[in-house]
Amino acid sequence: MGVLLRSLLFVPAADDRLFDSACTKGSDAVILDLEDGTHATRKAAAREGLQARYQRLETVGKAVAVRVNGDLLTLVQDLRAAVWPGLDLLVLPKVEHARDVQLIATAVATLEAERGLAPGHVRLLLQIESAVALPRLHDIAAAHPRVMGMMLGSEDFSLDLGGLPGEDLLLTPSLMVLHAARAAGIQPIGFVASIAALGDVDSFRRVLDRARTLGFRGAVIVHPKFIEAVNDCYTPSAEQLAQAQAIVNAFDAADKQGLGAVRVGELMVDKPVYRRALGLLANAPHQPSSDQGNG
Repeated sequence: MGVLLRSLLFVPAADDRLFDSACTKGSDAVILDLEDGTHATRKAAAREGLQARYQRLETVGKAVAVRVNGDLLTLVQDLRAAVWPGLDLLVLPKVEHARDVQLIATAVATLEAERGLAPGHVRLLLQIESAVALPRLHDIAAAHPRVMGMMLGSEDFSLDLGGLPGEDLLLTPSLMVLHAARAAGIQPIGFVASIAALGDVDSFRRVLDRARTLGFRGAVIVHPKFIEAVNDCYTPSAEQLAQAQAIVNAFDAADKQGLGAVRVGELMVDKPVYRRALGLLANAPHQPSSDQGNG
């Protein structure tokens, strides 16, 4: 799991129709949701069906994720059902303390050892969904090597604040999550808007473009109509790749001559610009059928 995960599609873990549809779509990962997306009366059946879903998702070349529940007793049941060969990623909701992440990571390690998974294979994506987590974000993001990314849960976070999930409410906490994720060297996932908004795709493309400009990489979505927009946003174009390569080539040549900066077209390239170009090249080209993950 070494390549950027661009698009992660939520699917209720017990819904056969939506799961079958997700298998035909272009998302990099499918998140089988045992939490809010699955009614309490169907959670047991959803757990029983996870491993069969893993096999199907592996066949179509997708990273396999499961969102577990946050309350302790249900979480234990979810982990025992979810951590089997085929699982790549656990999505942890309502994370508020680094210790929470560390305890879950230890449990996952025990289950990996019991069930023949490679040590450290299962990674963690953290959801921040409450105000109490905000002062601890840097500790949470760096809590354990299994953590591959962090995101703001727009709906639960807004509910916790007693407000509505608009830009005014979401911008500051989104940036806090972004900054903590970058400081920890994990993937910042998200955008400054409600994940529940199912408006037109063109408007969502503008939201994604802004998120990419801010520094986010990748998005979790609840409707497949947005998958192409997310993948397009986080897949460099041929022109962008060519420009990045030109920057790298020019800077490398200048560096050998003892120069700290060089002009490339209308751009003055110094080390930060050079490193940005290197990062763009490192995450491309994307192969949806390959192993996917942190970027």
